[in-house]
Amino acid sequence: MFTVVGDSDERPESLLSDGRQMLTESERHKMMSTIHSMVFWVGVLIPEYEIIGDEAIELRDIVYDLTTKKDLTAEDIAKIEKLFGMIKTRERELEHKLAHDPMTMEAAKALMDEIRGLLRAMDDLRFAETDDHAEVGKEEVLARVKDAQRWKDFVDQIKPTKHP
Repeated sequence: MFTVVGDSDERPESLLSDGRQMLTESERHKMMSTIHSMVFWVGVLIPEYEIIGDEAIELRDIVYDLTTKKDLTAEDIAKIEKLFGMIKTRERELEHKLAHDPMTMEAAKALMDEIRGLLRAMDDLRFAETDDHAEVGKEEVLARVKDAQRWKDFVDQIKPTKHP
């Protein structure tokens, strides 16, 4: 007989034959709540590559180029708005997949990381369109990243751990 430990919806059948754990409804709910928290993307790098539409793009480089440009042209702003919309569509697709598709815990965590990176890219692009975007230099960007990483580390340290 199996002993059920942890959440009430964790059952022995949630383990695959190779020992990988399937995502439970309780864990899925927690992940979805985390995605919608205000600091979910803090300390995360924008994905180097991302599949947007039917092609893989160098997302990190494109976002960096657009967010560090001193004077944005009308073409740049149009590019930002188009890219933002495409990223938002991709993020919603991934979020829907996380919310509804059966998957292992490893797959769910990888999906969450990808969603975090997309949210970070969207936030950076949103900032690029403001008048003060040109004021932010490389040193300040690096300082913001370090601050965000310290905040993420702090949050990770105070998270309650699940004991078996």
